Amino acid sequence: MTMQTATLQAMQNQVELFEATIRDHRQSLARIVATYERIPAMQQELHQEILLAIWKALGNFNGESSIHTFIYRVAHNQAISHVSKYARKHRHENLETAMVDDASDPMQHVVQSQRVNRLFNAMHRLPLLQRELLSLSLEGLSYKELAEVTGMSESNVGVRLNRAKKALKSIMESDYGR
Repeated sequence: MTMQTATLQAMQNQVELFEATIRDHRQSLARIVATYERIPAMQQELHQEILLAIWKALGNFNGESSIHTFIYRVAHNQAISHVSKYARKHRHENLETAMVDDASDPMQHVVQSQRVNRLFNAMHRLPLLQRELLSLSLEGLSYKELAEVTGMSESNVGVRLNRAKKALKSIMESDYGR
């Protein structure tokens, strides 16, 4: 095998890994994007930034953590950078309900859409760290994985996640009476 053939094969393998990774984490990445951005155009921009960051970072994946944790870490870091970059801009727009699962009953779809809107609107009122922990927890990450993604200890993750849940519950009860 020539050097050129080996290089082309390595590039093809990386493309296949990237495509499979994105395919496997598509919904999770969409939820992360929706957690950090409310405006659809900004969601698209953040999504593209995250995909580019994942593409660049895949070459550095060494298997110390799961690919799942690695992807969340890259997405988290890129989302934090994105939010920091646009933090001074004052933006208002209702959250799109693209995250709502398809429902066969239109009324069920409306109710589910309203619930998702309420949850995301309440989450967007939390401080960024609490929002991040809740979002990643909803994605099913363990305390250990949350600690790896955020750089905190597992016990600190537990304390902060518990506080975030209490704060979210308080906002939901205040706004919606339950």
